[in-house]
Amino acid sequence: MLGKLLKYDMKAGARMIPVTYLAIAVFYLLGLIAKGLHINQLLATATFLIVIAGIAAGILTLIYVILRFHKGLFGAEGYMTQTLPVGKGQIVLSKVIASYVWMVLSVVAAILAFFALIHLHDVKELNKLISYIFGSSFTPLVVFAVSTGFVQLIAYIGELYFAITLANTRPFIRNNVLFSVVFFFVANFVVGLLEIAAMLFIPIGIRITESGVSLTFETMIGSLFESGNFFNSTQAPLSEISIGIASGFADLAAGIGLLLLACWLLMRKTSVK
Repeated sequence: MLGKLLKYDMKAGARMIPVTYLAIAVFYLLGLIAKGLHINQLLATATFLIVIAGIAAGILTLIYVILRFHKGLFGAEGYMTQTLPVGKGQIVLSKVIASYVWMVLSVVAAILAFFALIHLHDVKELNKLISYIFGSSFTPLVVFAVSTGFVQLIAYIGELYFAITLANTRPFIRNNVLFSVVFFFVANFVVGLLEIAAMLFIPIGIRITESGVSLTFETMIGSLFESGNFFNSTQAPLSEISIGIASGFADLAAGIGLLLLACWLLMRKTSVK
């Protein structure tokens, strides 16, 4: 049953999201043609359209995540979905997996759009700035940021699903859209605080230096205070501190916790409007 639910949710996204990926590719090819022919106005237009398509990919994915969960559980489809001979956990899990896959694909599309812009414009000054700030640490930091971002998506989905579910409980259902927004921002703020606290104060991190990446058991806040010449050093600034990785564990725990709370509310407290 989980496979059937997942297939249904994936098909719903396939009807609206991939068009933005195609648009990025088409506008990039248009930019390459304009660059080859030295038509600056056309190149500027292609650049603008790539940016718009990249933003649209993220917005459409967010709309999909919200609408599929809300309509599938609390809208017209909710009566059918919630009477299926399957547990609420499997219903939520299918939507989490589908949402996560489409979010990851949209993030990848946005990254590719960014690199497409760099390729079209040969941004040499950006390379100098990256070299000054990161030194040889840029690639490891990108890998770290992308890995952390993929974990943060779980927390983000948890915040959305929890907010929507809580807003559809009896005290809030009459203004469920308004309360969904309020609850999301509250959940996002609390998770953000936990993430920052875990990053700064839990003693586990990575230090990226010229010789490579190493695991360290010191707090990020401690390493910031220890590097007294952080802003005056001749080395790349970010190679001198330990970067806390416990924020990823905090995001994962928060995301799972919020999704479990959403399942509990679905089973005991929510109503179909």
